[in-house]
Amino acid sequence: MKNQIIQTLEIGNNCKGAFIGGELTIEPNEEIYNNVSIAWKHSPSLPEEKYKYLYVVHGQEDLSSFCKDSSLYSEYEKKIQAHRKAALTAKISLDDECFFDVIPMTHLKKWFYLREQAMQNILLSKNLDTSDYDILHKAHVLTSNISKQKINFENQQKRVLYSIFGSATGRLTTKKGSVPVLTLKKQERSKIKPQNSAFVELDLNAAEVRMLMALSGKAQPREDIHSHLQGLIIGAPNDRATFKERLFAWLYNPNSSDKIFDIFFNRETYKKFYSVASQKLTTPFGRVLTVDPRRAQNYLLQSTTSDQVIENAYNIQKFLKNKKSKIAFTLHDSIIIDMCKDEFSILREIKDLFEYTRWGKFLSTSKIGLNFGSLKEFRI
Repeated sequence: MKNQIIQTLEIGNNCKGAFIGGELTIEPNEEIYNNVSIAWKHSPSLPEEKYKYLYVVHGQEDLSSFCKDSSLYSEYEKKIQAHRKAALTAKISLDDECFFDVIPMTHLKKWFYLREQAMQNILLSKNLDTSDYDILHKAHVLTSNISKQKINFENQQKRVLYSIFGSATGRLTTKKGSVPVLTLKKQERSKIKPQNSAFVELDLNAAEVRMLMALSGKAQPREDIHSHLQGLIIGAPNDRATFKERLFAWLYNPNSSDKIFDIFFNRETYKKFYSVASQKLTTPFGRVLTVDPRRAQNYLLQSTTSDQVIENAYNIQKFLKNKKSKIAFTLHDSIIIDMCKDEFSILREIKDLFEYTRWGKFLSTSKIGLNFGSLKEFRI
């Protein structure tokens, strides 16, 4: 017996639909979803913890390669794209109008039927219970929700579009057409402005250094990591900037040697997570990364730190549900919250959620500003 897979159709707030078991239902009620536990992708219509998402284990492979008739799939894909292009050419705003009203229902049904065929074949070939499913699920829900929010960029309403499959370690990348939050030069950051009262940035203090300490079994200090280590490491430079420069030069270059850090830290922490025979690294979040021994430590720290930020951002996003404040985007080891002034009282709870990790609390710093380029440090 085939598992039913739900495909949701959502165009802004104007029209919703669901395709399940060969049937397309416009404006479905909650009963439509009751007997389904697998969805293609996340949508606001779905109680996300009830569903497993096929897209998460499928990745970026072309759906047409799983369809019985790939040429027919491509034909209908082009038809849907043509209808969308025609609507945009006619200056029909898909944020204001229902796309279902400008496309023949027969085309929609056939298109989603062909997609369902492909998804059923994926379900036969993929395992939904992979070791990394949980973190991929959270990354997908987090980035999917962010992509549906508008953001002020260059005085226009745009969106942040992430890919959860764009890097070898699992760090988020941005897609074509996204606001370039990950690559925007510092002098251009003022072009990004909040929808609410202000941006609040929470940034983990020396996150990957802290992760190295955590994975090595060392306790987490509740102070700036560089000041803390300067007091512990024999022979450490007194100047903070010099110490920080030497530490990161040692941390990110696996071929470098610096006696004061070689003695204090363990260069081979990765070996607890690594198989030399297969050159596979399994992170604490279940990701299985193919990497040579020389780069394995860096992959472990980068991937694990990134996933901790993703997991915490996901938890904060759930906490902010039904509130005006929202996560605008994430940036490496930080999250940027589009904060409503009436909800500033919840910032302490948000900060606690952000600092929580599987290895104890990681200290974070806080900044606030009226645009992304004017953030100033403040204490929560």
